[in-house]
Amino acid sequence: MVSSAPEFFARLFRGDRYRFEFGVRRGDRRWFAPPSPDSPILKERRQWLAQTAVPVVGWQDSAEPLLAETLGLFPAAFRSTCLGTGSARLRSLAAQWEPDFVLLQRAPSDEFQMVGSAVCFPSAWAPEAKLGQTVAVIHGPVPTLNEDLGPRIRNFLAKLPAGLVFERENWGLAAVPARNLHPLRGQPRLAATTPLAEIWLRVEHQAFCALPDSGGLLFLIHLTVHRLSEVLRNAEVNSAFRQLLETMPEGIASYKGIQPARLSLLRQLG
Repeated sequence: MVSSAPEFFARLFRGDRYRFEFGVRRGDRRWFAPPSPDSPILKERRQWLAQTAVPVVGWQDSAEPLLAETLGLFPAAFRSTCLGTGSARLRSLAAQWEPDFVLLQRAPSDEFQMVGSAVCFPSAWAPEAKLGQTVAVIHGPVPTLNEDLGPRIRNFLAKLPAGLVFERENWGLAAVPARNLHPLRGQPRLAATTPLAEIWLRVEHQAFCALPDSGGLLFLIHLTVHRLSEVLRNAEVNSAFRQLLETMPEGIASYKGIQPARLSLLRQLG
């Protein structure tokens, strides 16, 4: 499910120029294998779930059948440990499962809207502000995304076959290795003075799974964080990354928080 091999990063940075690519492929049910109870990611998730300063969970009552169907994807022994109802049960699942997850309900218009979520490790966005919004509205602030991929995303989500998992990746850069970059935390952002040694690559390993009984969708995000200088030690990966960085449109680079550091980073890459 998650890899840090050079071959993975070469694929992640593929292409002769930066462009939004949906790039989904068939996944598997490893996403629903219960993690080790002493997982350090679970420990951090529980810390964020226990505090109230930074929102983590979003809930609308219409998410109840989607959550029940999601729990049905796990072994019975694991399901029995997710106690309570409503948002309490969602919190219980979030405390025992490593990925962040979003529950999307199909509206009469065939659009999907966010009705539940447990996002402990957002990449500079506020999940609670997206509750109740459609996928198209959620993607609205991302420059050109709806124009470039909107119809393809809608078609894919509407026709997602039941019983299958599909995967893709998304990446970004950060000035800190912290997993939780919710805007309320006020974490440092990339700047023209940020050295390569202090830049971190954030990879979102994403998955989609149809929930046929409820008509909804489950969207998963498993975040990994890597020191960029170590990733770029591989010559092929370095070359591919530089090509994307050079060709990334300014609006997208600004949205991703990369623009202030882009020229400096390119100089450091030689």
